[in-house]
Amino acid sequence: MTVRLSWSALLLVVAASHLGAGWQGHVPSLVFAGAALAAFLCLPLLRWRRVPSGPAVLSLVGLALAGGYWVARGSAIGSTDPVPVLLDLVPRLLTAARPAPATPELLVPGALLVFGVSLVVVLVAERRGRSLLAPVVGAAVLYTCTALLTAGRADRNGLVAVGLVALVAVGWLVVDRWEVGGRVLLGLPAVPVAVVALLAVVVPSGAAFEPRELVEPPVADLGVANPLPQLASWANLGDAELFRVRGPERAVRLVALSDYSGAAWRAASLYGPIGAVAAPDLPPGARVDEAEVEITIAGLRGSWLPAVGRPTAVTLDGAVVDPDSGSLVLLNEVAPGLRYRVRGVLDVPDDADLLDAAVPGGERTRRYLALPGLPYSLAEYARQVVRSARTPYERAVAIEQVVKQGRTPDAKAPVGSSYARLERFLFGAPGEPGAQAGTAEQFASAFAVLGRAVGLPTRVVVGFQPVAGEERVVRAADATAWPEVYFAGWGWVPFDPVAGVSSGGTSAAQKREVLDRLASITAGPTSTPTSAPPIVTPSSPVADAAEAPAGSRRWIGYAVLSAVPLVLLLVLGLARYARRRRLRAAGATGAWAYVLDGLLLAGQSPPPHRTAPDVAADLPGEVAGHALELARLAEYAAFAPTGPTGPTAPTGLAAPAGLAAPAGPTAPTRPTASAYGPGSRLGDGGPAGGSAMADPAGGLGVVSPAGASGTSDGIRGVGAVGVVDAAGGGAGGGPAGGERAWWLARRVRGGVRRGVPWYRRVFWAVDPRPLRRR
Repeated sequence: MTVRLSWSALLLVVAASHLGAGWQGHVPSLVFAGAALAAFLCLPLLRWRRVPSGPAVLSLVGLALAGGYWVARGSAIGSTDPVPVLLDLVPRLLTAARPAPATPELLVPGALLVFGVSLVVVLVAERRGRSLLAPVVGAAVLYTCTALLTAGRADRNGLVAVGLVALVAVGWLVVDRWEVGGRVLLGLPAVPVAVVALLAVVVPSGAAFEPRELVEPPVADLGVANPLPQLASWANLGDAELFRVRGPERAVRLVALSDYSGAAWRAASLYGPIGAVAAPDLPPGARVDEAEVEITIAGLRGSWLPAVGRPTAVTLDGAVVDPDSGSLVLLNEVAPGLRYRVRGVLDVPDDADLLDAAVPGGERTRRYLALPGLPYSLAEYARQVVRSARTPYERAVAIEQVVKQGRTPDAKAPVGSSYARLERFLFGAPGEPGAQAGTAEQFASAFAVLGRAVGLPTRVVVGFQPVAGEERVVRAADATAWPEVYFAGWGWVPFDPVAGVSSGGTSAAQKREVLDRLASITAGPTSTPTSAPPIVTPSSPVADAAEAPAGSRRWIGYAVLSAVPLVLLLVLGLARYARRRRLRAAGATGAWAYVLDGLLLAGQSPPPHRTAPDVAADLPGEVAGHALELARLAEYAAFAPTGPTGPTAPTGLAAPAGLAAPAGPTAPTRPTASAYGPGSRLGDGGPAGGSAMADPAGGLGVVSPAGASGTSDGIRGVGAVGVVDAAGGGAGGGPAGGERAWWLARRVRGGVRRGVPWYRRVFWAVDPRPLRRR
């Protein structure tokens, strides 16, 4: 048995370690291997006869779930009630980066899976002894979960599968023969290993199944402040260090703003875990570049996390992303010293790709073209700017040049991106505050609004200029904003309407060629259209009413968790009650089985070879008399002859194999096979036409068929049981005898229960062990 359990533990530890490939680093493999071993270490507790196995298993499962909730509750998104937190573990894992960060809350579902599978294997191995199937099924479950979690990338060549099959072969062909003392065939394990290896090479593999596509990622509604107005304050801070960057020289993004109300840009409010399969509303382009940087926070404040491109992985716990804009947010505010690595994807089309590129239309681009209440002055100005442009790219280059031309960046200019502020920025007379001058906020917003007015899907990105060096210090003066235009098939392309600032995009030479063709446009239209109406400053937007905090429903989760064990106890109690009713209807044999149930609950189950009177004689003196009388009634009910004139044996429980009376007129010997021990079944009676077994020493008496030699009154047997009348019903088989037997059984079982410790009496009425007895 020890060798078998060791083999089972080794098989599950290997499969659990392989499951760790779905997470980053080597710590997950160690954690999962420890979870598998922890389940096997619970085996002594399950074998301890003082603790019923049912409550022990429930306690272990409850402790595991409670531990998982305690670990994961601190990082829960939304509700922290136990049920939502536990149910959200798998969706959070399936919407995390791949491989998932080795954070405690993301390790919980894997640890619970390994512990649960290993605990089931331990239970089966303990109850069935020589079972060799349970460890194999458990290892297969863990290997399948690993393949689903990693989309088959964890074992591309099938080496782990071959290793597991080799261990299975050793267990089936070596361990089993070793324990029974048979001949060990060392060459046979190579056969299944070779078959699996051949199949792995020959059978073609198709596209991997992606379970993440079946999961709707959890979404959090976060009211994060728009950082665009902070550009002026950052500019005034000058050389103050915000953070440091290691990695490729790329423009670092803070947030992309897609929604414009006419008064201000709004950041997205719905965020989900990074790595979600759900694609953005506008797909990435055909040419992309992947970059990974390490960022160390210094003086930056707020919840926005600097990133490059559209983030695909981050080493921070609690980071969520807007899948459409790629804006990365930390649930808690960033703090000095915070260090993390982030990987992102950037669209990098060639210059030639954009010359004839189109822009998409339809419902997907509605939010990127929205201009509620656009003033006539801005709409007409945009039309004049692009009147000679032939393609969307030429329109974008023309707007970039016009917005940049003749206007100067000024950190002290009034902030804002409303229609009124943009009209002052574009058309204001010299001397007016904010006229022909502004921060990057006004330059980027003017480009985005004018672009939307002529059909270009645009958005505004707040970020930082790329800085040269291996470890680059990003300062407050590096903060800026730039617009981006979406081109069908090529993704989001940045433009540079701020003089002297470069945020990527197409080359300056390419733009110069376009401007040469649009020479009439580069001079720009008049400062304000002659037909434009007077500028009207829009009213301030009404602030959204703050939502009242929802009341906590934590008690619901606790109530559900508390109801689960109560429902289970109720089901077990009803099952035990049904068994008691069935045993009572079975007469004396059922009454004796009821006593054996009590002995099982008291931890005093007799050996299978003991007879009923012998078992009764071993009970304490206060119940021994009742038990002995009941045992003899049960023997009579089980082995008395059946027939038209004889006592009819109680039905419901069959006599155990080997206890039927031998054929013939009489059988004056006691049965020698197992009597009424665990697994025995009584109540179907002996074979038709047979006669009861009589034990002269026991006093049961000899009962012969009616009409044979004996008294003229019929056949009567006299013993310790009393007078048994085969013709008239009798002590064990008739209704009166059945009630007498049940009364005796209750007295015997009550006496047994009074002698057991308190901890066995606690679960006496709901212990499931009697339900497994036949």
